Amino acid sequence: MFIDALILLPVTLFLLWLYAYSGPSELRGRAWWVDRLPALLALVVSLGVLAWLHITLDVDGLYRNIVAVVSAYLVLLAGLGLAWLMRWRRDRR
Repeated sequence: MFIDALILLPVTLFLLWLYAYSGPSELRGRAWWVDRLPALLALVVSLGVLAWLHITLDVDGLYRNIVAVVSAYLVLLAGLGLAWLMRWRRDRR
């Protein structure tokens, strides 16, 4: 599982940086945390999916790693997509 986390690391860091970079720069304090919280939750959930799949998948070898990493990526992308959508809808108001 350590190798899978290393595989996830570069893309995850880039996506989190992109999310933070694309956000409004005038946010301070609580508003800043409220803006970043969905992205952090997406990260936590994707790592949870990675760990859960490693524990529960009944497949040995490389297939378990592939399924776990791809699933974690998809969960992270879906979570960040929802976070961007929430940010966009909030900015439209």
